[in-house]
Amino acid sequence: CRRLLNTAGMGSAKIAAHFGETLPLTAMMPNMIVSEPMPFIAPQSIGVCGGDVYIRQIARGNVIFGGGRGAGDADAWRSRPKTDTTLPAISRMLGIIPGFVHAHMIRSWSGIDAETPDALPVIGPSATTPGLLHATGYSGSGFQLGPVIGEILAELVATGTTSQPITPFAANRFVANPPATDNIHRFGG
Repeated sequence: CRRLLNTAGMGSAKIAAHFGETLPLTAMMPNMIVSEPMPFIAPQSIGVCGGDVYIRQIARGNVIFGGGRGAGDADAWRSRPKTDTTLPAISRMLGIIPGFVHAHMIRSWSGIDAETPDALPVIGPSATTPGLLHATGYSGSGFQLGPVIGEILAELVATGTTSQPITPFAANRFVANPPATDNIHRFGG
């Protein structure tokens, strides 16, 4: 094919390796909780930088929030939440929105996300293979970044360029002395 989008989360490092490229991804297992439906009082998504909690209430009223890490085995594609992480996350959420103090928590879960050493995603063309694009390693911010990353990837595939400043997210930023690029990001193949 002329184009390949490497968006495989933790599997992205294995895909990149087939093309001689190293993506330094490690597994993180975010700990998530959801409540029963509650009266709607939180129309905005809330995230506390450095506070290890993020919260959103969906239209149905359920409060979906997370904080801390679960446990798992990325090689086996298995993860699970941890009680000793879930209970403090509930306390942090209630410190922000005390109106949910009577909510029943109906389930918790964890997944597997890819994390980079600098906690920033890898976005853009491969340094080794024309036609290969990476979008991975969101380090827990994939839901927030997904729409704009989709636009950037579509622009790169359709036109071969993007005016978005993606150089800081280059795959080769983890190697010594990566080649410099201009602010118009070209993608060949």
